[in-house]
Amino acid sequence: MTSPRDIADRQLDRYNARDLDGFCALFHEDAELWDLPTMQPRARGMAEIRKVYTERFQSTDLHCIVHSTMDLGPVAIDRETVTGIPQGTLEAVAIYHVEDGLIRRVFFVRS
Repeated sequence: MTSPRDIADRQLDRYNARDLDGFCALFHEDAELWDLPTMQPRARGMAEIRKVYTERFQSTDLHCIVHSTMDLGPVAIDRETVTGIPQGTLEAVAIYHVEDGLIRRVFFVRS
């Protein structure tokens, strides 16, 4: 069985490769992206998620480094630094909730 950590690590590899199809294949069709602590949705459903990452993956300098991880049940948590985006360097925590071997929800805490 594939663990949430395995899924989180795979999506990181595909993110850094800017492999949109491979990245999106790791998400449920009705997955959601959320900002914490505002609880504002960033994207709901694969069409919106694909749009967000189509734009993000345009940067040839895009790269995410994971500094530390924590796992608990269906959740994989990463402490990340993202570079190569228009906003500059982004420090974040990403919380991946995995169901049935796919990412159902991601919660982001950003600096």
